[in-house]
Order: sequence, then C-alpha cells, then structure tokens
Amino acid sequence: MPFVLKLSVTAPVAVLKTRLRSKELPCFCTIPNATKPFFKQWFIHAIDVTRIMTISYAEARQVMTNLRSFLGKAKSESITVEEFCAFTGVGKSYVRMHLVSRVMEGELQAISRNTASSHKL
Repeated sequence: MPFVLKLSVTAPVAVLKTRLRSKELPCFCTIPNATKPFFKQWFIHAIDVTRIMTISYAEARQVMTNLRSFLGKAKSESITVEEFCAFTGVGKSYVRMHLVSRVMEGELQAISRNTASSHKL
C-alpha cells in the first residue's frame, strides 16, 4: 500500500496518509444510479430542435446556423440549453423535458434491441 508524505498545516511533523486505489475497493468505483446526474445532455442538436419547435430537420439546422452566427460560434462548437432558450424564448424546463424524453427513448430502444437479439438465440 503506497504512502504519501504530507506535511500537516498545524504541526511541524509529517503525517503519513494512506491512499486506496479503486482496485482495492471495487464497491466504491461505481456511482449508484440515485446519485447520477438526471440531465445527461447539456447541448442542443438539430434533432432536438425538430422535436422542441415541431419543424423539419432542414429548418432546425437553419435555426442552429442562425444561433451560431448570432453567438459568434464556429460550426464545430456546441450550443447549450441556456443559449438555445435565450435565443428562441422557449422555457428551460420544456427543453429539458424533451431532452430527457429523447434519452429515455434511446434507452428503451437499446433495451428492446437487446431483448430481441437474446430471443433469436
């Protein structure tokens, strides 16, 4: 077990502190589902704009282009939820609701693909 020599602020003597690796404590290396962040996606994509604003994909890409030019961002830079909401006037809670529903939809599709492939075997 490695030891790290760390000087104490209050005492002039050195204090030995032990560091544990995640291999030694495998139960602490995974984050439980209850503490994971609820909003996994913090950026807006064109497919999200189509669902939020009920417009076509081409129009959504045009909105994204207009927003990037308004903000002075490059084509490769992402647009955050806050920037999108400020530009369009749509509420953050409404946008996040759509983002969460899209994530859940993707997870359900992945589960259904896994169960379908397991039934074929």
